[in-house]
Amino acid sequence: MAAKQTVYHVSPSGERAAAAGVKWQVEGREGRRLLHEPHRTQKDAIDSARRHAQGHTPSQVIVHAQDGHVRSAHTYGDAPAPSGERGRRAGAPGGLH
Repeated sequence: MAAKQTVYHVSPSGERAAAAGVKWQVEGREGRRLLHEPHRTQKDAIDSARRHAQGHTPSQVIVHAQDGHVRSAHTYGDAPAPSGERGRRAGAPGGLH
């Protein structure tokens, strides 16, 4: 049986966090541990998510744009490649916009 894929999302923080200078976050679940990391820049958040993903393969990093749409997806290890994710708004039902 293949290992379960870990997915990390890089997304904008909420308004309250942004007011405190935290504009981006990394969220994911590493086994039973829930990961939630605040970051000041999207680059810092992406770098952090990639480090986590490389240490927990198979995994995937999904980067969301400021408006919530999926900007890019990166797969690490023997995880299935993403399909149909580009252009989808975070949390929206299937299909491309």
